[in-house]
Amino acid sequence: MTMSTGEKPLRWGLLGTARINDRIIKAAGMSGRSEVTAVASRDSDRASAYARAAGIPRSFGSYDRMLASDEVDIVYVSLPNWLHVPWGVKVAEAGKHALIEKPLVIYPGEMELLERAAGDNGVIIQEASMMRFHPQTALLRRLVSEEVIGVPRWVRGTFGFTLPYSDDIRLDRRGGGSLWDLGCYPVTLFQAVLQRRPVEVHGVLHRAGQAVDMTFGAQVLYEGGVIGQFVTSFEALPSWSAEFVGSQGRIRVSYPWLSQVELASTVEVVTRSSEAAPLSRSGDDNRDFGDEADDQVTSYHTFEGTNAYLEEVKAMERMILDEEPVIFPLRESAVNMATILALVESAETRTVVRVYE
Repeated sequence: MTMSTGEKPLRWGLLGTARINDRIIKAAGMSGRSEVTAVASRDSDRASAYARAAGIPRSFGSYDRMLASDEVDIVYVSLPNWLHVPWGVKVAEAGKHALIEKPLVIYPGEMELLERAAGDNGVIIQEASMMRFHPQTALLRRLVSEEVIGVPRWVRGTFGFTLPYSDDIRLDRRGGGSLWDLGCYPVTLFQAVLQRRPVEVHGVLHRAGQAVDMTFGAQVLYEGGVIGQFVTSFEALPSWSAEFVGSQGRIRVSYPWLSQVELASTVEVVTRSSEAAPLSRSGDDNRDFGDEADDQVTSYHTFEGTNAYLEEVKAMERMILDEEPVIFPLRESAVNMATILALVESAETRTVVRVYE
């Protein structure tokens, strides 16, 4: 969608100069209804150099000065994890909308601060979990809610790669680790698709001599007895997978986390054929084993040239410019964060931890 005559674009300011900004800058340029107008850094020379290289009109050597600018409508917060909430609150208090990098919060009680700031100042705050805004996630949610695969039984996922630098910010004990950095993907996707509250969790970790987890294994029990499992890692061959299995079918996603751009993603749906004969239960010698696969039907949904960051920017445009309903409520982010916090506690105490009763 392009801007209509007289429509003002959504003006973005970048709080920080993290590499992930590049994907938002590109997405804003592609959307037709947004433009990046400013960038802020604590170092004015760094901010001005960044602005010149990225073609951004304004730069600020202070976060507060950019928040005071009347040339910014929405702020993208790409600061380290432990700074998301303090600066997210300041963005809201400046009367600007906020798209805050994941994980949105990392400490108990922080979500309430963001909710209060958004409500008191009449602005929208969203967690920058780009896959949450992509139509693939909406498709998965619809397939499960319409019971295309019957009653959900379990979900599982993996996300891993080898972290290339020993000084990477993701190794900082204040909010780093594979669970916080990568685990929010399966936790968010499982919650969005299943629409069930987590009941209890069990987590295990491997630190490999680091201050944070380098590999994390998680099990989550959801309402209705649905079991979720995932593994994340900073010390593995790059890999990603997601599968949803139910009483009558399964869904496999080739590229579930949508963290890279312009890659095709395929959703494979396998269900029982409506023409399949019922399982035989008469006669001891003729009973079926139950593992036959000749009664299954497979269909595919493909998303070409996937750019979840563009979908994220377009979603913010619709919510702010068109006043459409909020897509990713903070209450949903709160459930996701409660799940991860419980997994951290479980791994540290080596116990099963309750999330919600």
